[in-house]
Amino acid sequence: MKIKQTFKNLSKRTKDLLKSGENELVDYKRDLKGLKSEDLVAFANSESGGVILIGVDEITKENVQVGEIFGCPTSDKERMIIISKALACIPPISLSIFIENTNNKPIFRLEIPSAIQKPHCTSGGTYKIRKDGRNSVLTPEDLLDIYLEKEAKKFNNNFKKATKHLVENINNVSSTIDYMESTISSKVENISSSLGWTEMEASDTKSTVETVESYVRQLIAEQKNSNIRIESIIKYHEIKDPVRLRYMSEVAENLIGQLEKNEQLYEQALKGEISFDDTSKWNLTDDEKKLIVEKSAEYIKEKRNPKDEKE
Repeated sequence: MKIKQTFKNLSKRTKDLLKSGENELVDYKRDLKGLKSEDLVAFANSESGGVILIGVDEITKENVQVGEIFGCPTSDKERMIIISKALACIPPISLSIFIENTNNKPIFRLEIPSAIQKPHCTSGGTYKIRKDGRNSVLTPEDLLDIYLEKEAKKFNNNFKKATKHLVENINNVSSTIDYMESTISSKVENISSSLGWTEMEASDTKSTVETVESYVRQLIAEQKNSNIRIESIIKYHEIKDPVRLRYMSEVAENLIGQLEKNEQLYEQALKGEISFDDTSKWNLTDDEKKLIVEKSAEYIKEKRNPKDEKE
């Protein structure tokens, strides 16, 4: 809980807030008695947070709703009342307190950011959110949106961490593959050199052939070792075999073609009611086949109903 600066006059931000009138982002309170815990909860639960001006009331001026300053006490006692209301919310609400216009009629400006630990409620269990210039009760749909947003942020953070770890693993694999490519390339160069030498020294053909055979055997052995290393790395780091993934992608492409031609089959795929046999060497698991069906149906659905059209 931070108490910010005290201003002798009005800040530009407050002047703009007075001109705007009460709306989704700003609320006026004639005095501190008008400030309720649910006012803080409503802004903390909203998407953009908001501002409460205490010591200000809304009036009509030239047919426009604006804020007029009446002033209010701004001593430590009043500040502690505001802080107590914020701490009494569940979970406690963080806000910034400004005191302005001390040369004339002092007022409070409370800046309430959109909270990270949503949803908040009052100590009495009242859930509110700021909508259409007033505090509204949080509906089940609002609560669901808040929880989904919360889970999305959590997933985002976990995904970033997982991606970072995966990139490190891929870099390790790439380094190993680079080393193996270099080794194999060296063997091939040795074979090429031997073949070139054979053309010039035909009299020693038998010796050259034996040398080439030796390099070929080394090359085959190195290739086997390379395969073992790659398999170990993939297994250790729990990375999906890229060739297996490519095969799964090909299966998905074929399935998408069938689903696009057969509407009944597509509807069944959306419900997860279809499967298929896999007689390939990969022997796909039931989970992998289920994933292919699910993603294929989702692809067609997204293709038919792009997100930008829904919005």
